[in-house]
Amino acid sequence: MISLENKAVVVTGASRGIGLAIAGAFAAEGARVALIARSKPALDAALKRLPGGKDRHLALKADIRKQSDIKRIISQTRKRFRRIDIWVNNAGVGTHRPITETTDREYNIIMDTNVRGVFYSMRLLIPFFRKQKVDTDGTRGPRGQIINISSSVTRVGVANLAVYAASKGALNLLSESVANEVRNEGIKVSVFSPASTDTNLMRNLSKKKPNRPLSPSKASVKLTPLEVAEGVLFLAKQNMNAWTSFADIRPLSVRR
Repeated sequence: MISLENKAVVVTGASRGIGLAIAGAFAAEGARVALIARSKPALDAALKRLPGGKDRHLALKADIRKQSDIKRIISQTRKRFRRIDIWVNNAGVGTHRPITETTDREYNIIMDTNVRGVFYSMRLLIPFFRKQKVDTDGTRGPRGQIINISSSVTRVGVANLAVYAASKGALNLLSESVANEVRNEGIKVSVFSPASTDTNLMRNLSKKKPNRPLSPSKASVKLTPLEVAEGVLFLAKQNMNAWTSFADIRPLSVRR
């Protein structure tokens, strides 16, 4: 499999949860990581947890809903690491609310974060990848790779998660379509779809609310952020000719 040593990796939503676990897993493999999030204090705390800290890695406060921020991330990461090998779109938001109670503001925030931000990143990254040499360290890898984090809620209609599920469903088809546009150019676009994971977002979505069923998963056994991160690493380490377009991960057991 491909070595991740000295690969330049960008992870959005990297200050906690799945994003922090992904950033840490790449760093442990020897990659240089740019952590992206909206909270500077949380980013600074996350950066200290990576081997090498700020001397090896980069923390950038940014809002991925803004195209100008994504342009800045690409520019600053390229200036620091000279290239970008892997970009992980992990940042995501959601609400647990019936469709009749969902506000326009909530809808816009979810769609802008979970879909628009991914759209912006792919539209800006692909021209950059096309100009980039295939590898940096003698191990043959893709010209560039984008891994988009989805959710298992796209497989079934989960009550009170309509907008969140719709946003992740849109992400899936957006990713697959773009992947087929660029696959013959040495650029990989993949979707990684975890089931219910033990994160702050999932705990908030799963809180029992008056007159609403528990959501999104009644499974007492959830994935850990590290288990999700290990799956993302597998996609990143596949050899040049192997492309996993969509990967689904869930816990083996659902009851303790």
